[in-house]
Amino acid sequence: MSTALLLSILLPACGPGLTSEQAADAVQQAAAKANPGPGRFGMELLGKSRWVKGQMFEAECVQRKDLAFVDDPKKSETLRISPTWQSQRWITADTPGGWCVLLGEDLQVEVGPPSVEQDAWIVPVTYKFAKPSPWYECLNDRTIRTTVRVSKDEAGQPAVDGELAFLPSACPHPMPPGEERAGKKDAPRKDAPKPPTREDVLKLMKAFDDDLWERDRVAALEHVACYNLYDDKKFGSCTPAELIQVGPHPRAEDRPGDGVAWTEGVIKDFDDIESIRKEPKIPGMYHVTMTHKRSKRDRSFAVQWVGGEWKLVGVVGALGADLTSLRFLYDLHKSDKRDVFLRRLEGEEIDERGEKLDPYAEETEE
Repeated sequence: MSTALLLSILLPACGPGLTSEQAADAVQQAAAKANPGPGRFGMELLGKSRWVKGQMFEAECVQRKDLAFVDDPKKSETLRISPTWQSQRWITADTPGGWCVLLGEDLQVEVGPPSVEQDAWIVPVTYKFAKPSPWYECLNDRTIRTTVRVSKDEAGQPAVDGELAFLPSACPHPMPPGEERAGKKDAPRKDAPKPPTREDVLKLMKAFDDDLWERDRVAALEHVACYNLYDDKKFGSCTPAELIQVGPHPRAEDRPGDGVAWTEGVIKDFDDIESIRKEPKIPGMYHVTMTHKRSKRDRSFAVQWVGGEWKLVGVVGALGADLTSLRFLYDLHKSDKRDVFLRRLEGEEIDERGEKLDPYAEETEE
């Protein structure tokens, strides 16, 4: 009897007892149950400081694509990364334990081809996205590929043994949108039909603060006239990432995980705002002044008439050591602060102090 004929007789008796198609179908069904449905998929970067865990990535790739800085490998056995200012826009949500970065839209599970191992099928699995982000492209092989074992159970049905959930985390699904910095070169230059009232300002403060409390940064950003002084298109080039570490004004309920309050501890209550002054050089802008509750220094935030409504003026004026945040108490009522702000709007490469801009130094300060 030939060897080929002998194998054809023995394999059905000694093999998995399932066809490769049955094994592959079982894995596809199990993967569908283990993972969220279509939509924007986020991965959790554990840690909320300058360095977060990045063992899922190829170090060379995240540096080459300008996604993140890589920590000195001598300091930790686990790869640690720090997202760059340019790439933080992909971080549109957070969890109590870290930041959520968008990997792509519509997770796809590629299965096969299976191979026989004794009485089971060994099935390779690869995770892909219909629309991947640059962050997905730097995931290492051991993150995007796995294998599972499929055998026949006592009832004669396929049984899948292995983990099929792709990067399970506490990140929301679908992930919030807003990662595109689609700004304009020219800031609004239109006067309001009338000055804002105290009630207008308080209403705006409350709406913005409520959205921050709900951690709905997309909605919160709708209340912001954003000036990104690091972008060529300086007006409107902000993303939810710039609000990730901005917290609501303190409330009676103490909640862990909130960032520094947007009011920066200057006032106790919203009613502590004082005068509303017209900005002489920027049409449609007004300064809302207040006195610091401890230092007694005068501080301010600004509101601006944009698209038929009042918005809070938020400024990206200095790069953070971890995530860079919008600031609202920017004190533009002070002539020196305003003049530097206007020079930067015109494209002059200077920092908040009016000194020559050194982007690398600002990336590492604070």
